[in-house]
Amino acid sequence: MAQLRLFERMSAAVRQSAAARQSDAAPAPRTGDAVLRSIRDYVTKLLNSREGSTLLDPEFGMPDFTHAGIDAPGDDQPALRRKIAEFISRNEPRLTNVQVIFAPREEMRTVLSFSIQAQLQGESETSVVKLYSDVSQQGKVDVWLR
Repeated sequence: MAQLRLFERMSAAVRQSAAARQSDAAPAPRTGDAVLRSIRDYVTKLLNSREGSTLLDPEFGMPDFTHAGIDAPGDDQPALRRKIAEFISRNEPRLTNVQVIFAPREEMRTVLSFSIQAQLQGESETSVVKLYSDVSQQGKVDVWLR
């Protein structure tokens, strides 16, 4: 089963310990839900990092998305999809077979929208993670689960 990141596991242990001390504490979230939220949060951080933002790896980060709106030339889209998929695959080891699909929305023509589909590492082929993303005009990437 895919694991939480180290600090998330440590935080969960502290929360579980505190919950055990309180008899009326809410039940802990299911592990699968916590893993999916962890993946979503980390992919959000990855996609909001910019190329050249770290000295340790100059190739770490995503290019500026703001020019790649709905009116961007079709030639840019395959390269951008490939860049996103490769970046996630390289930096999020819990996901394999990452695919990125652009999904323009009529009601939000100034926002770049795409979905990310991947398999959980070590899980069956039916364990598919689906994330949905919007890139604002300012370049901020929001990611959510459905």
